[in-house]
Amino acid sequence: MNKVIFTADDYGAIPAIDTGIIKAIHAGKINSVDSFSNHHQFESKIKHLMDECDGSKFEVGCHLTISSGKPVSGRKIGLLTRRGTLSLRKGKYFKKYTQMRRTRHTHRELNDLHYELSKQVEQFDKFNIPITHLSNHHNTLFFFQDYHELFFRVAKENNLAVRSPLNIPKAMNDLYMSMVVLRMFDNMSKENRHRILTHTRRMRSFLAHYEDLPSMPIALNTVHYGPLALPTNQLTDQEVSAFADEKNLALREELSVDAPEEEVMEYVFHLIDDDYSKLGEYCKQTKFSKSKYTGIDSGYFDSRMAEQRALLNFDLATLVSFESWTQLSAG
Repeated sequence: MNKVIFTADDYGAIPAIDTGIIKAIHAGKINSVDSFSNHHQFESKIKHLMDECDGSKFEVGCHLTISSGKPVSGRKIGLLTRRGTLSLRKGKYFKKYTQMRRTRHTHRELNDLHYELSKQVEQFDKFNIPITHLSNHHNTLFFFQDYHELFFRVAKENNLAVRSPLNIPKAMNDLYMSMVVLRMFDNMSKENRHRILTHTRRMRSFLAHYEDLPSMPIALNTVHYGPLALPTNQLTDQEVSAFADEKNLALREELSVDAPEEEVMEYVFHLIDDDYSKLGEYCKQTKFSKSKYTGIDSGYFDSRMAEQRALLNFDLATLVSFESWTQLSAG
């Protein structure tokens, strides 16, 4: 039986996503939640999660971000200046990941980034919420080798496991990275775009030669995740169900092959409350949110709903054994 961690990303972005994640916990379909700590009303949102799911078996991770919400560090230089590495949108929000920039002041840039990431982790301690692992929004901290090393450094400093940068299916991740670099054309220098692709291609070698790696699953499986393959207008309720059936089948096929006993695979899910009549309302939650959530575009919320529907209708018991991040680190 496959050892897995089923993680729902992006808790704390908008209410509809939070509701979907809580329902998945109650249904016993996920055992891991990755939460932003820099979004609007983080304290009330994370306490709501812990109160609503008290008694359920799940762990919380910090979903580090430099591409959504506001910085929490308050630092005004380097990373967090308008001309700095990532820049900020109007209102001091992080810019989208496709608008990232690097500066010539690499040392200061990395110091500011380390400070910001550490502060995002500290937010959980501030409210006495134990966390077990780190991930990062849009995989932005896997773009550059020096960012990646800093991600591992923050994990080690806090004795936390991390999400694996190795993605399955690899072709899906390669396509994602190619599209990211293409969309960065106007903001990122040619040299830095090349650095992103080079680090992506050399990921296995980077991990093999990295001393003292944090604990991590063997890979991140995204077979259940993804915006719809073809651009569409909002799907009908019947079309959402059809895509849910396809996602369910893909997940079942992936889990039907037994992995080696010692391997733990993480599967990531992007969920939203499955109430088709409220799909337009969910889009408005993004548009008017003070979090300035720049994750999955509201036009893809029908795809999130397909994921939610597929997962809640998926019979896990005969195919998987949930592994905890705590067990992973101890092993």
